[in-house]
Amino acid sequence: MADTNNNDTPRHTYGAKCRLAPVPRVKREDDMPPIESQFFYSSIIPIDDPLSTTSAPGTSESRANKGQLRPFSWGDNNALEKAWLGLMSDGYRKAHQDARRGHALDSRSSQAVANKLAFIVQELAAKHWEKHRSKYKPQDLSISTYDALPTTPLPPCCPELAVDVSEELEGTICALLRTRIPASGVDQVVNQVVLSLSRLREEAGDSSASRPSTADAPLNRSRATSITTAPSHPISRIPKPTEFRRRSSRGQATPPTTAGVDMRSRIRSSSQPGVQPPRTPTPIGSPAFHRLPGPDDGISGKPFVRVGTPEAQPEASSASTPRESPLPNVMEGKDETDTPTGSTQEPKAAEKTDETNHSKQKPKTTEIAVGISRLHMVSLPTLQMKPIYWSPVNDVAVVMRATWFYRDTMLPIPAVVANRLEAGFQELRPWTETWSDEIRCAIDVGPLGEEKVSYRLWPKNSELCPVNDDGVAENTISSDPFCAARCFRGEAAAEGCIESAPNRKVTTETAATPFSNYHVIYKNSTEAYMLKPSLRPSAYYGRRPVWKIMKGLTVGVPVVRGFDRNRWEQKHQQKKTMPSKPGISAADQSHESTGQGVCSACKAEKDRGQVTDLVLVAHGIGQKFAERVESFHFTHAINAFRRSVNIEMQSPIVQDVLREDQKGMMILPLNWRMGLSFEDGGPMKEEDKDYYHPEAFGLKDVEPDTIPAVRSVISDVMFDIPFYMSHHKGKMIKALVSEANRVYRLWCRNNKGFAENGRVHLIGHSLGSAMALEILSRQPTTVPKHDLTGLELETRFFEFNTTNLFLAGSPAAFFLLLERGVLIPRHGKMKPGADSSDTIAPGVVGQVGTFGCLAVENIYNVLAKEDPIAYLLNGAVDPNYAASLKPAYVPSIAGSLWKSVGDAMRSVVPGMPPPSHEFALEPERPPTLRLPSQMELDVHDFTREEIAEKKAFLLNDNGQIDWYLRSGGGPLEIQYLNMLSAHSSYWTNVDFIRMLCIEIGRRPGRAYTLPAMRAVKATKRLIV
Repeated sequence: MADTNNNDTPRHTYGAKCRLAPVPRVKREDDMPPIESQFFYSSIIPIDDPLSTTSAPGTSESRANKGQLRPFSWGDNNALEKAWLGLMSDGYRKAHQDARRGHALDSRSSQAVANKLAFIVQELAAKHWEKHRSKYKPQDLSISTYDALPTTPLPPCCPELAVDVSEELEGTICALLRTRIPASGVDQVVNQVVLSLSRLREEAGDSSASRPSTADAPLNRSRATSITTAPSHPISRIPKPTEFRRRSSRGQATPPTTAGVDMRSRIRSSSQPGVQPPRTPTPIGSPAFHRLPGPDDGISGKPFVRVGTPEAQPEASSASTPRESPLPNVMEGKDETDTPTGSTQEPKAAEKTDETNHSKQKPKTTEIAVGISRLHMVSLPTLQMKPIYWSPVNDVAVVMRATWFYRDTMLPIPAVVANRLEAGFQELRPWTETWSDEIRCAIDVGPLGEEKVSYRLWPKNSELCPVNDDGVAENTISSDPFCAARCFRGEAAAEGCIESAPNRKVTTETAATPFSNYHVIYKNSTEAYMLKPSLRPSAYYGRRPVWKIMKGLTVGVPVVRGFDRNRWEQKHQQKKTMPSKPGISAADQSHESTGQGVCSACKAEKDRGQVTDLVLVAHGIGQKFAERVESFHFTHAINAFRRSVNIEMQSPIVQDVLREDQKGMMILPLNWRMGLSFEDGGPMKEEDKDYYHPEAFGLKDVEPDTIPAVRSVISDVMFDIPFYMSHHKGKMIKALVSEANRVYRLWCRNNKGFAENGRVHLIGHSLGSAMALEILSRQPTTVPKHDLTGLELETRFFEFNTTNLFLAGSPAAFFLLLERGVLIPRHGKMKPGADSSDTIAPGVVGQVGTFGCLAVENIYNVLAKEDPIAYLLNGAVDPNYAASLKPAYVPSIAGSLWKSVGDAMRSVVPGMPPPSHEFALEPERPPTLRLPSQMELDVHDFTREEIAEKKAFLLNDNGQIDWYLRSGGGPLEIQYLNMLSAHSSYWTNVDFIRMLCIEIGRRPGRAYTLPAMRAVKATKRLIV
């Protein structure tokens, strides 16, 4: 049982199932002590501080500004370290060591490399064939690829091909092996992909010539699908790499291997670091190698298989890539058994075997959710941190695995330098008694003896940066992230990179070698000192730094091996304001938080970290403009809005009204506009091809070239509205529904139990509110249970029930007016505190599919008074009822002149009651109604008013829908100036944020509304 402190708060056990337990490590044969590594991320916003008010980077800031290095939390670091150590492969390690020593690769490793190259060409050929197939014509061929040699240089299909090849090679083949095997060069693989594409073009032309002409027939979606899946399609006729061994058994061509290659002849001399051996243009395959398999087993064009993320994504959003379950390592598993030539096999079994063989060519990768709110995912071994729920907007953070640190600050030493320090550490073995004896002898001998124990950080004649395109050419320990993870046992430091491979190579070649002339003195198993030339031991000058170091003096740059978290916290002590209900680390979602022996402190933190309310925010117009001007991006506004909500949730005013089971709120953006294109004239989606006509004109064809800046802004900002009112409306609705369901599925997968116990709320801003009105009118009253692990997303309606709908700056009333609709409650939509008879009463409720009949419990329409786009919605329920209500304002605690005078009076006059804020809860008391007068009985239609009130209370517990935001007021207020910023001011308005927290967090039902939010009649009669 876990220990507890005086406050009976459970403490961590640091046992096997505690997320803070030390990471288990395999004992080395040389008894070298393990490294306490630490993962850092580079960001201006700390992911472990949701209350940070730091703004997101704008366009004025350089993208190269990576931000401050911040360590991951203890629990996140343990989860990352376990995943990193799990990537190590004995097969990769052996092949790396053989290549390092100059040995030839064995047959198994050679075959594995050949298969990997074959699958790289296969996937990229299929990807770029689908990308460019509509542009290919048989007459475009400049040469016949059947007559061309495999080494004949061919122009690439597009500039992205070289980038794709570089990324695939980096993530599939060891960096050192790529320098030893000429066939794995980028140029050679690009050439093979182009050859495969050219052959596909020729075969497609031959197939079309042999079939009857169908040029005049319209190509529908089903026919297009049948073409790609038919056996006669050129991709489907390409043999799979799994057939290589079968062909070799029948005497046919086999793929080339690298067996027998003498690695000694390819190792670079240490005196010539910049000289590369000549790369012979050796073909990497026979015609069987060029004819690669089609996408029968799910080719996605992605280099890795991800873990813990959705298995399918809609094309409308690129926020997250398709991810599957972890797969075995190609060099670890046993080779698959070949099927005899004459044997028969079931089709499903054969397909499963092909998928297994295909998956074995993919190195193991993983992704770990990190941060207090678990909004980011670290990809290993790429060492990049990306957001989980929205598309990265220049907020991809570089992750660094550090092993050596500066002693005084505990900041990490650059990976290439840390690996040189670790190489010297392994060579000199300072953890042994032998090294202690050598140090003592060196001190006794004097300066000449101290020179013998001084280790040169970089080898001689390596003044240029040793990190070339492979990252390991002159280093014993690789700094390449993929090689460091797979070929080493945790001793290698590495750092990710955001730039693509070609740009990264140019940057690396121009970089200077850090600490190029420094020497290192290893004091013991954890401490070392880097000395510049003027401080290193010298018999000529009589310098004895080793003697000073052993006396306890500091000489040069002191560094330590392993991270000391206590020293970091002491050095970088900051005021910590921890949220009361945070999310916690990724380890909480693993097996460590279940079963017997669970750490009570980890369990308590997990229970506190459960989010009960998910708020999805749909943006309005202008996000096309944000693609060019980053500061206008909706994601930045919502990130700041989320931090403001987290701050407000901790205020005493909000805490007093929260329901008991409310544990947290999460705000996530819905970037539905990304990926949609209406004005470019060309189709973006597969379904657009049915309506695409090559002779059709686009916006650029009819737009004058005058005032281009103004026209560009107008088209990017204002044209979303006419597009929505055109035939593109269905596409926009589908994009929003798909994006909302995608984010919801992701959230449910990462937060177990939320689908059963959580609530979902929706905020619609501007045009997004009108789209929400359209979707929720068709939304089922109760959403049927969906399989959230399925591949296909629902595109007709949301896969969740919407509790509260908030409209901000909404023109929804105008769209209701255009469609001649009214705002009416949904038939059979029960909610707490509602009379069941009212939910089925004729004339009070409407049916599903009626425009304006929304499947929600409460609707809030919040508008700034100067917002020219916002309209009122009370009148859409009943005009007479809306006219009888006083204008309602969102409660505010902002000070005023009279409030200041009242506070001063209370401080002087005794006995005056304390002030009460507008958010104070009213004590429960029986309702009192004012009896109508005789005149009211004669002239007033109480039946209509009663129906209107029933509608209003079914639509909102407060009896009204519209609330104004208070403006600054005062004699200097100019409404026409406030108008310019009113439409985008909702995300920073404190009153709106506080209202959101209270209305979502309070107990549901009419009895638990705040008096300041309730509808008030213009005749001073409060509706209760």
